[in-house]
Amino acid sequence: MKRIAVVYGGFSSEVEISINSGKSVAQWLRNGGYDVYEVLLTKEQWCVVEGENRFPIDKNDFSTCINSEKIIFDNVLIIIHGEPGENGMLQAYFEMLGIPFIGSSSLVTSIAFDKYACKSYLKGKGVHLAKDMYIRKGENISPEDILKELSLPVFVKPTNGGSSFGVSKVKKVEELSEALAIAFNEGDGVLIEEGIVGREIDCGVYQDSKGTHALPLIEIVSKNEFFDYEAKYLGASDEICPAPLDEQTTSRVQQEAVKIFEILGCTGLMRYDFIVTPEGIPYFLEANPNPGMTAASLVPQMVAQAGIKMEDFLKNLIEGL
Repeated sequence: MKRIAVVYGGFSSEVEISINSGKSVAQWLRNGGYDVYEVLLTKEQWCVVEGENRFPIDKNDFSTCINSEKIIFDNVLIIIHGEPGENGMLQAYFEMLGIPFIGSSSLVTSIAFDKYACKSYLKGKGVHLAKDMYIRKGENISPEDILKELSLPVFVKPTNGGSSFGVSKVKKVEELSEALAIAFNEGDGVLIEEGIVGREIDCGVYQDSKGTHALPLIEIVSKNEFFDYEAKYLGASDEICPAPLDEQTTSRVQQEAVKIFEILGCTGLMRYDFIVTPEGIPYFLEANPNPGMTAASLVPQMVAQAGIKMEDFLKNLIEGL
């Protein structure tokens, strides 16, 4: 029986979301017949969690000792949202140790997670992208300078982050300074994007032994200005799966998602966010290297709509290496 480490936690604002996702994945894997170890990874500790018990992880080889037995893992599933699980750091650690893990390489993950780097990588590849501007912390750029390049409304977002932490929709010039301050609280780089009019559509893409596949689409209908934290996790949105798009538009979005997956060199699972214009053109927003994985999260909803049990879906990811 394969020993699978499900790693959750992390260093970012998304730690609790990651823990919930990780515990859901761990249970699905147990249901699928795997020997599963939940690994909590924070700045303070790396440990295997078994009920109330904590068993330290030896960072030299990512092993642990339980009841005098040294446990070596056959595979790792990284369910950390944000640093260090989505910016390539943890992937690089496992690559150096030669430990197999599900998902994209450290290089691909780091590019995909950084919103500006990802869009820069995709430019010139036939992907529709919103006009944007990148600002580093400490740069002396005024709201007027921004409006010389971009038209309101704009979205201000940290380049490294998820769950919409630090993201603002700005419709008035006087709101820009505060929006930038909020975004810089989450990181040292901020991306400002022109708003695209359309419908927010998400598409999951995964790779198994049979190839690369797009999952059914989900439309996000937020009750707020955009799909912010409240809309994502506190019920202030409707998530419609499958997205009520015509067959041609659905196919176009799925093909675009698969194209981005292949351009970036992704493996395992990724989720991509788009705005689809009234003309049916999908504008790429961002990639999610480790998307939410609770039963209510977007990817599990897509998997259910595809008629696949999560136990089988995860098994296909693991065995498809």
